[in-house]
Amino acid sequence: MRRLLIVGVLLGVVVVTFTSCGGSSSDAETDALQLKADEYDIGRIEEQFHQAQTTKDIDLMMSLWAPNATLTIGPELTAAGVDEIRQFWLEKSQPFAPETTWVSDHPAYKLAVTVNGDRGTLHFECHFVDYSTDTVASITVADVDVARIGGQWLITNLVAGSTELAP
Repeated sequence: MRRLLIVGVLLGVVVVTFTSCGGSSSDAETDALQLKADEYDIGRIEEQFHQAQTTKDIDLMMSLWAPNATLTIGPELTAAGVDEIRQFWLEKSQPFAPETTWVSDHPAYKLAVTVNGDRGTLHFECHFVDYSTDTVASITVADVDVARIGGQWLITNLVAGSTELAP
């Protein structure tokens, strides 16, 4: 009887130990997987951003922006809210101009993503290649704040500027 009691206590200790370790490991694994999923989803914003510019797809472009987002291009232009941002893309943006024949290329190795809960950042370059002349027409850079809104990662603030081609 005593032997049975000792075996039972030891078995109980082993079960409790493995159960508590398994729970924390599972939480850490879940957190790591969620971080990877968030990084992927934020990175997709950059891919869709460039696709929208290349194909002049204003609906795709606007699907990336939060309702109260801001877009700043240099010191002279800030668009606030989706109506002004849409107007910028349609009326002032060279990639969306009907006569422009640009492909918006993006060097993946220059992409940087951060995640902090429901907020994050995104940094990328745009290399615009004019496919009718086979030349680089423009190079820009974007620093982007993003947030998870309604379960979807959206741009809340984008500041664009110029950059130079460099590795």
